[in-house]
Amino acid sequence: MERVKDTQDARGWNAVLTDAGLARLRETWPTSLASVRRRFLDHLEGLALKALAAALKRIAS
Repeated sequence: MERVKDTQDARGWNAVLTDAGLARLRETWPTSLASVRRRFLDHLEGLALKALAAALKRIAS
């Protein structure tokens, strides 16, 4: 990852994923996903999981 000056806001910086960072992310993805499931998603059921999915969908759009 590298820091790049924000072109629209002179006060800010953006984190940009490099090729090496993407390769590392792909390498660690299965372990990271398993950890998120075990520590977070496995504790949600039914309506709570649906509510989380709906909230994340609204955030993403």
